[in-house]
Amino acid sequence: MPTMTETRGSWGSWLEFLFSALGSMVGLGNIWRFPYVCYQNGGGAFLIPFFVAMLVCGCPLLFLEMLYCQYSSLGPGKVWVICPLFKGIGCGMMILTFVVSIYYTMIMGWTLYYLAMSCSAVLPWTLCPDNQTAVAACVTATNGSFHNVTATLKNTTTSEVTHLTQSYVSTEEAFWFKDVLGLSPGIEEMGSIRWPLLLCLLAAWIIVSLCLIKGIKSMGKVVYVAASAPYVILTCLLIRGCLLPGSGDGLYYYMVPAWSKLMEFEVWRSAATQVFFSIGMGFGLISTLASYNKFNNNCYRDALILPLLDCLTSVYAGMVIFAFLGYMAHISNKSIDNVVDEGPGLVFIAYPTALSTLPLPQLWSVLFFLMLFCVGLDSQFMHIQAITTALSDCFPSVLMARRTMLTFGVCLISFLLGIPLASQGGFYILNLMDWYIASVSVMLIAFVEVMVLAWVYGTDSLYDDINAMIGFRPNPVWKYAWRYFTPIFVLVLWTSGLVNFKTIGSVYRGYPPWADGIGMVIAILPVLAIPVKLVWTLLKIKGSLKQRLRQSLRPSPLWRPAVNPDVSGDLELKSLNKSKV
Repeated sequence: MPTMTETRGSWGSWLEFLFSALGSMVGLGNIWRFPYVCYQNGGGAFLIPFFVAMLVCGCPLLFLEMLYCQYSSLGPGKVWVICPLFKGIGCGMMILTFVVSIYYTMIMGWTLYYLAMSCSAVLPWTLCPDNQTAVAACVTATNGSFHNVTATLKNTTTSEVTHLTQSYVSTEEAFWFKDVLGLSPGIEEMGSIRWPLLLCLLAAWIIVSLCLIKGIKSMGKVVYVAASAPYVILTCLLIRGCLLPGSGDGLYYYMVPAWSKLMEFEVWRSAATQVFFSIGMGFGLISTLASYNKFNNNCYRDALILPLLDCLTSVYAGMVIFAFLGYMAHISNKSIDNVVDEGPGLVFIAYPTALSTLPLPQLWSVLFFLMLFCVGLDSQFMHIQAITTALSDCFPSVLMARRTMLTFGVCLISFLLGIPLASQGGFYILNLMDWYIASVSVMLIAFVEVMVLAWVYGTDSLYDDINAMIGFRPNPVWKYAWRYFTPIFVLVLWTSGLVNFKTIGSVYRGYPPWADGIGMVIAILPVLAIPVKLVWTLLKIKGSLKQRLRQSLRPSPLWRPAVNPDVSGDLELKSLNKSKV
């Protein structure tokens, strides 16, 4: 009889898992958020709370999420047979991942658009828009010197000009807001579909679906290129950036320690938040990947290696970014403060500005946006793989043999739901989803996850499972981390996030009050899965409430090691489960 891993499939080698896991952890946030957060919170000194947060929160959570899914060869959608009362944790993770996958591919579509435009004879974001119907000022960059050119923005209303510009707008901003997004005044005015963006969105989904056509068998091969290519390109960009005037100033501002910042609580909170989202805890991505590991894979080793690689990648990407930001500050006679940015403003406005002033700007632009696309592609692989794994685990008799159709089906539905993001008001929708989806749910889900595994299933049982897989019991410090340090850390982080939370309408224009209401629904929806499934599970069980609770808190007979799913093994495991409870 085939084992569970043979039925679901497994990684061809440990390196396939390592590259896939690293690809899921190293995302756009490493490029467009970490450098900015590091700079704003003490530069080199910020690395101290960052590494402390990684040790206290990142490593224990990563180890925990890997071990119980590797032990059972089940993804987040099914693995909660370990404690049926809390099946909603897996459902909440999949809701989070599905929402993120919808708008994440639109960002990949933007990078494809810029990648295509980088092949032009003249980079289009270096030119002032023509066919003008409204007057504004346009600033262009040529050979490192800036000069003002009176120009107008194509198809721009007076309100849009007021919204996007005051007295000057750079050619890069004009290209981004007008030519790419065609940005409307607000979310209530969705406008028409931007057909170039829609085609790029479709192309991104086609690439994702083709790379996942055979599940982890095809993905495991693709990630060798997709996960390693960004490092090669980052190295090329770093070497080129360090040769530019002003790059030393940028690196100095990025890395110089501001020790006084270490006394501020907000710095430690920022470091912990960056660690949490950089590793991707609470989304079920690492859990999904670990479920395809061989039973005896050393997940303890992986839990120590992967966070370190993620940290080093973040720091390395920041060096590349700030080398170019220092160059930008030099050629524009501005301070670093006036050119540093995070998010889309960095990669679609600031960086193209710097690249366009270099010799062979098309080459460097192609390399940069190709790197961004590869980084996004890795993460999107994991999003879709997590969703399809959850569905096939829950309905193995129907979907396990139809993985290709399942993958195409998930990609098609996600593409259709993402079409509004390609409209003139799509940028507002994307920001709304990104602002709210992780603001409430993800940390709360991770907190419940670690509490259930550490206190209900029990750390002793977890150590039994670890010993069965890798042949030894790790240092007992991991038990204390799972029971006390990590859940307290996550709870404090979640609480402080709520205290400091601001609605998107209070920060950005273009969002009426009803948009914040929709955002709150998005924020709460993943968490609602936990109580809903809890009540549903109790209603399906017969007996008194005490009996129902006792039965639903025990591991199901389906909870078993992946290496021995035969009948005798089931009977032995049922006995073992009873003894554990």
